[in-house]
Amino acid sequence: MKLSKLFFLFALAIAAVSCSSDDDNNNVYAFNQANLTGTYNVVYFQSKEVETVDVNGFDVITTTTSVGDTFNMNIIFASNNQGTIDGTYRVTETVTQGNQTNTDTYIIDLDNEPISYTVNAAASQIIIDGMLYAVSNWSPTGFTVKHEETVVEPNGDNTVYNEEIRFTK
Repeated sequence: MKLSKLFFLFALAIAAVSCSSDDDNNNVYAFNQANLTGTYNVVYFQSKEVETVDVNGFDVITTTTSVGDTFNMNIIFASNNQGTIDGTYRVTETVTQGNQTNTDTYIIDLDNEPISYTVNAAASQIIIDGMLYAVSNWSPTGFTVKHEETVVEPNGDNTVYNEEIRFTK
C-alpha cells in the first residue's frame, strides 16, 4: 500500500509540473507596424457606393458596385510608413439606377505606385493615403481592411461608400 501511495504522489507531482502556465498558447500575433512590415498579395476587392440625390422632390438612388478579380497585385509596407503598390487586377463595375443597370469591366494597372500609411494599433486601424480602414482577421498570413464613409451634402443629398480589401502573405 505504501508503494501505491508513493507512485500516486509521484504521478501527481509530474502532472502538476507539466501543467504550468507557459504551456498555454497565449501567443497573440499583435497588429502593429513591426508585424505589418512586409509584402502582401491583394486577393480581394469589393466596393459599394449608394448615392441618393433629390431631383425635384424625388430621391434618385444610384448604386455602384465594383468587384475585383484576376489579381496579380502586391503591396509593400515598409517600416518607414511608406510603401508601394504594383500589379494588375480586373474590376467589374455595375451601376444601377431605378430599373436601369449597366456593367463595365476594366483593368487596374499600378506600376510601383508610392503610398503612405499610418498604423493605429490600439484601435486596429490603418490609414492608407488618407483613407481610414478598420483592420480585421489579422494573422501572420494576412488580414482584411474595411472602409466605410457617409457624406451628407448641405442640400441633403448623400453618398454611402463601403470598401473591403483582403491581403495575404
